[in-house]
Amino acid sequence: MADQNETAPAAAEDASRIKSAPHPDGGIVFVRPLRLDELPLAEAVTHTQLDPSVGSVNVAATVLKHNQESFWGVFRADDDAHTNARFVGYLSFLFLNEKGEQHLRSNTLNTRVPDLSCVAADGEPAEIIYMWSFVIKRLASIAIPLVAFGLGASYAGLPLCATAATEAGLRALRGFGFTPMRDGHEGVGEQYWLGGNTDKPKVENAKRTNPMHDRFKVKVATTGDEVQMAMAIRAAAFLAEQDCPYEEEFDGNDYTGTHLIGYVDGQPAATMRIRYFADFAKLERMAVLPRFRRTLIARSVVKTAVDFVRRKGYRKVYGHGQKRLLRFWAQFGFKPIAKNVPLVFSDHEYVELVGELEPHPEPLTIHSDPYVLIRPEGAWDDPGVLDKSSSRPATNPH
Repeated sequence: MADQNETAPAAAEDASRIKSAPHPDGGIVFVRPLRLDELPLAEAVTHTQLDPSVGSVNVAATVLKHNQESFWGVFRADDDAHTNARFVGYLSFLFLNEKGEQHLRSNTLNTRVPDLSCVAADGEPAEIIYMWSFVIKRLASIAIPLVAFGLGASYAGLPLCATAATEAGLRALRGFGFTPMRDGHEGVGEQYWLGGNTDKPKVENAKRTNPMHDRFKVKVATTGDEVQMAMAIRAAAFLAEQDCPYEEEFDGNDYTGTHLIGYVDGQPAATMRIRYFADFAKLERMAVLPRFRRTLIARSVVKTAVDFVRRKGYRKVYGHGQKRLLRFWAQFGFKPIAKNVPLVFSDHEYVELVGELEPHPEPLTIHSDPYVLIRPEGAWDDPGVLDKSSSRPATNPH
């Protein structure tokens, strides 16, 4: 998927439609809906990777006029002000209505020249999202979540379907958890989906959840069993794989911090430890079991950890990143700290990293509801057992 260096045409951009994230090599990646006059950029980058006969700019324009959410551009820029913004790829979608879903399931949907009667127009409900095409060089793991966020609640929870046009595209789909739509039909040219099944019940839009996120759950370890589960994941990753000595991995800090556990399809898959200092929180001991490393669970764990410490009022996070993983941490805004000194332990070279956080809109403070402050860690918005006990009259037993 070729990296283009074309400068994006100037646009009166709606800031609310722009979603951005740090690029691992510096600067930022941002996405936004494409305009009609920008479709030639998408056509040019398509022809660098796919057969030139794949679609046409005229067909694309017809779909975009029908639904203005259909094309999202991916751009790189030097900074948050979008200095030197460059078009580097795009994603396009067919938001299929009930008729379109029926054609998709029966394998009769014309994806080369879509029948617009199968596609939801602006403001109309859709039943399934067909990822029409996506051409993004090494940025799928950043761009796809950004676009999902940009599409918003109107399309949240809809099953996603895509056809793997190249081997690279197939690897990307599998990495996101897509599975074959039809038994026995795998490989390039076959349809894959996420969050779908052959007997999908009708669900109201308001009750839908995001299938991309339904597979990945992260929670705070609040029982002894869960803490042991976190340690077991670390033992598998660090002791077994990296041959780390036991006393170096289990360093005496496991009962002084918070442990997160990430689940994939209900299976324990990843963990991270958080410890707290005066003006920063430290993220450490992150581990992912080998069979889950091509999923998004690592991103989910880090995002949950960052949101967790923001809620506690922290504005700065600190950590030690192995040199080979600096690109991963850069996705979350972590940068090498200015005072970096050579840091080697347990046979690996590390770099000190720091991330500056936006303030949480509802941080926990001494002025928070006292019932909130006695709830289980991470479950501050859910009434706990002590909330319920307040319904009993105070007897002040001795």
